[in-house]
This record gives sequence, C-alpha cells and structure tokens, in this order.
Amino acid sequence: MLAEFLAKYKSALSLAFTVLFCLSSLIWQSNILVRTASQAVEVLDLFTAMMHSLGQGLGRFFDSYRSYAELQRERDLLREELKEAKNLQVSYLQLLEENQRLRQLLQLSAPAQLAVEQAEVISQDPDNWFRTIIINKGKEHGIEPYMPVVAYQVHPATDTEKEKLNFGVVGKVIQVNRFSARILPISDSYSRLGVMLKKTGHWALLVGRSPGEENPVLEYLSLGVFLRAGDELITSGGDGIFPRGLPVGVVGNRIERLGSYQRAEVIPIVDLKRLDFVFILRKKPEIDLLKFPPLTPENVQEPPLADEQASSSESHVKIVDEKLRATEAKEFP
Repeated sequence: MLAEFLAKYKSALSLAFTVLFCLSSLIWQSNILVRTASQAVEVLDLFTAMMHSLGQGLGRFFDSYRSYAELQRERDLLREELKEAKNLQVSYLQLLEENQRLRQLLQLSAPAQLAVEQAEVISQDPDNWFRTIIINKGKEHGIEPYMPVVAYQVHPATDTEKEKLNFGVVGKVIQVNRFSARILPISDSYSRLGVMLKKTGHWALLVGRSPGEENPVLEYLSLGVFLRAGDELITSGGDGIFPRGLPVGVVGNRIERLGSYQRAEVIPIVDLKRLDFVFILRKKPEIDLLKFPPLTPENVQEPPLADEQASSSESHVKIVDEKLRATEAKEFP
C-alpha cells in the first residue's frame, strides 16, 4: 500500500520535501540563537588573537630581559678581564724593569760575556734514581757535554716578599744527541759542584742527594766560618766547568758540625721542578787545565835547601870567629 502510494504521488512528495527544506533553512538562518552563537565565535576569535599578541609581546619582553642580563654579565666579565690585564701590564713593566737591572748586574760577571743558547725543557726523567732534564737543543745547535746550564725563573709573591725574577744554576750537560740533550741538575746524587760562600769567599763542595731528599747539601766547609741560614752561595769556578760568580742557592736551616768541617742543607735559587726554559752557556770545559801529573822526583826539582843552609851557617861561624880573634888581639896584645 505504502509503495503504491509513494509511486503514485512521487512528484508531489518531492515538491513538498523541497519546500519544507527551504522553509527550515530560512527559519534557521533567521534564528536568534544562531546569530548569537556566530557572534560569540567572532568574539572568541578576537580574544584569542588578543591573547596571542599579548603572549608574543611578553615572550619578546622576557627574551629582551634575558639578553640584557647576558649582556650585563658579559660586561662585568669584560671589566674583570680588563682589570686583570691592567694588573698584568703593571706586573710586566715591573718585571721588565727588574730584568733590565739584573742584566746590568750580570754584565759584571763572566756569564754576560759568554754566548747563550736558549732551550725548552721537554721532559724530566721519571726514574726515581736519576733526576735528569731533557731539552730540545743538541749537536745541531752547538751544544756540547759539560756546558753549564742556568735559568731565569719568576719567584711568586709571598706575604713578606714581592714577585721577583731569580737567576741561578740548573746543572750541566752530560749527554748530547742531534736535536736534544740531557742535563744533570745540581740536586742529583751524581752531581758535584764547587761553590763559594759569597760573604767570606771560603770554598766548599755542593753535593746532590738521593731522590728521597729534595735539596743538595754543602760539604767540607771550614769550621772557622760562621755559617747561618740565608747565606748566599755562588760558583767558585774551581771545577773548570762553571764560571765563577753564578748564583747557586742559599743555606737552609739545617746546619751541622761534623768533625773538622761543616755540613748544611742548600735551597737552590731555581726551582728545578717547574722549569720551562733554560739557557746553555757556550763555555768549553777547562778540565784539562786542572789535571796535573803526580809529584815525583822526575817532574819536580827539589831545591838544595840543606847544602845552602850548611854553607851559610859555616860562613857565619867563620865571620864570628874572625871578629872574636880581632877583639882579643886588641884587648890582649
């Protein structure tokens, strides 16, 4: 039945559905709720845009503040670096002036007249029984065994002393390769160095010690010398290797009196553990000048002291006898 009805009035039903749909659409379009909803959506869109703009503005503000804080920190760091640079400049000028004064003083001594070769310390022997130092100069640079080695070193400031530049003996070259050389420092147990007490001129011997002891010791100093801590030691030049007058170190607090001589701990002027650069003095050793043959009748002619004394005594006796005889002849004719 229904199918027949729909088939029969199909056109009329289609027209009625179309009309009803159009009327419903017009009613929906003119509804107050719909207009209100659309207006609310527009307001929400405007609010969202405002909040987005506000968020972007706050983000830019915080970014600017962060950038400002970073710039402020960088400014403070640059100020500190500038202050340190000024302090370093002042220290540099002071060291430069002191260095010039020391060089003027050194011109009075033998090392100032010697050619000098600067070298960099590239290694220190890790062996516990040897304390040798290796440098980056060798035969190609004119380095030879037994050349003396010295160093300039900045002594850090303390509570009682200002920062100063020290100059002193390091050791001597004992082995030379083509582009490197080995130095025996004065603290090594195999080291022997002739030194002199600066205030009195008395000679002694500086002896290195075993690895368990840091500083060398002063040996064979006469008991007649009043020795005290802080006395300066310089090279004596008696070993034929080091020139005379090079600073070596100062006497420490440990002073002993042993039998017929004194012994004392010596603190080197140069800290051998923190060497960066050294200077090799181009001085050939004078060891051959110190080697004399033993005293024998063949090479030493002894003067005839006995004969001369006998002849002089006989002549003196004869003169005395003649004077006595002359006196007796006058008094007793």
